[in-house]
Parts: sequence; C-alpha cells; structure tokens
Amino acid sequence: MVTNEEAGQVRIAGELEERARMLAHSTRSVPVPSDSYFLLGELRATVDDLEQVCRQLGAWHAGVVDGVEYEGEDARGDGATGTVTAAAELDRAASALAAASQAIAAAHSANGVVRWAAEPVDHPPSSAQ
Repeated sequence: MVTNEEAGQVRIAGELEERARMLAHSTRSVPVPSDSYFLLGELRATVDDLEQVCRQLGAWHAGVVDGVEYEGEDARGDGATGTVTAAAELDRAASALAAASQAIAAAHSANGVVRWAAEPVDHPPSSAQ
C-alpha cells in the first residue's frame, strides 16, 4: 500500500535518484538473463509514475498564485513567466516520458518471447584491454 508522504517529497525524490543511479551502474549486464523481462516491467512502471509526477507538478505550477505560493521573481524573470514556463516544460517532459513508456512496453513485449536462461550465466573474461 502506498502512503501519501507530502512532507517527504524532496527526500523521496533524492532516494529515487540514488536508486536510479545504482540501477544505471548495475545494468551493464544482466547476470540472470530471465531477470531482463522483470527489469523492463519495473522500469516501465517507474517511468509511468514519473510521467504522473511531471503532470502533477506541471498542474501545480500552472495553478500557483503570486503572493501566495511565491513572491514574484528574481531579476532574471519578468513576472509570472517562470511558473508558466515550468508548467509547459513539465508537460513536455510528461509527454516524453509517455513516449518512453510506450517504447519500453514494446521492448518488454519483444523480450517476453525470448526463452531466457533462468540461471546466472558465466561469461568468459574479456580479452579487450
């Protein structure tokens, strides 16, 4: 069961980034080939969740009010354009994540027809230096 942790959003985002970095470093190979199917499924679910986060943050940025959630802009801004631009860019990011999710889903489907080895595979040492 997922709990709503609004007070911990920044911490959760940091933990997600750390875990994503760990996964990025660990997927240069997949020791148990059959795990690749499950990795793709989890990756798609994560991308779908990130799409939702971007859409929600975009909607939040679109709805904030000067004088309530923020007090104007610094010298680089020219009024409310920072919030409007952030909302638009988050919507663009969400659309890109939706496209990524579809591509991962296609890879997941294609991966599913392969008869992967269910046990760890030992690869001979590389002769490349």
